[in-house]
Amino acid sequence: MRIGCFLPLIAIGLLIGGGQGIYTAVTNPKPKEIGIDEVAQQKPDAKWLRITGGVLDNANSAYTSAFGVGEASQVYIPLVGRTQDSTKLPIHVLVLTKDPDLVKFTNDSRKLEKSGSTDAATKEFLLKNFERLRVARDVEGVVQFGISSGGKEESKIRALYQNLADDALILEEGEKPSVLASILMMAGGLLVGGFLVMSSMRKAKAA
Repeated sequence: MRIGCFLPLIAIGLLIGGGQGIYTAVTNPKPKEIGIDEVAQQKPDAKWLRITGGVLDNANSAYTSAFGVGEASQVYIPLVGRTQDSTKLPIHVLVLTKDPDLVKFTNDSRKLEKSGSTDAATKEFLLKNFERLRVARDVEGVVQFGISSGGKEESKIRALYQNLADDALILEEGEKPSVLASILMMAGGLLVGGFLVMSSMRKAKAA
C-alpha cells in the first residue's frame, strides 16, 4: 500500500489528538490529588491526576518493548492500597511508567528467568531487590482516554489481568497536558490535510 493512502489517517489522527490534548490541558490546569481508595470507589472525571497512598505492585507487572522485541522499554504496574494484593483484588489503576529503575528491574528479572537460574540465585536476587517488589509512592500523570486509549497494545495488557476492573484507569506516569504540543499537533494535521486538498485539486484540473 502506498504511503499516500495513510496520509488522510495521519491528518485525522493529528487533528483529533491535538484537539483532545487542548481539551485536556484547558480542563486540567493542575493535577487533581486523590487517594487510591477514592479512585477504587469512583473514577474521577479529571485526566491529570496525582494519586496518593498507593503501592506499585511491581511483582505483578507487565511490559512492552520497542517494536515488540528486545528488552522492556516501559512497564505496566498495578497501583493498589498499602495492604492490598493486586493478584487477589480488582485492579483499578495501572501505571504505565518508563522509570529507569523499575524498567531495569523488569529486564533483570527477565534475564534471570531466561538463564534458568537456581533457587539460590533467585532468592538472592529477590532479597537484593526486595524494595522494588512493592514501591510505596504517590504517582502523577495523565489518564489515557479517547484516541490515546484502546488499540492492540492496551487490549493485550488488559487480557493479562483477569481481575482488571472494567473502568480501570491507565495512568501515564510523568505526563502532563501541554497546550503548545497539542496546537503543534493540530497544525501538523492541518498541513497534511491542506496538502491532500491541494493535491486533489491539481489532479482534478489535470483531468
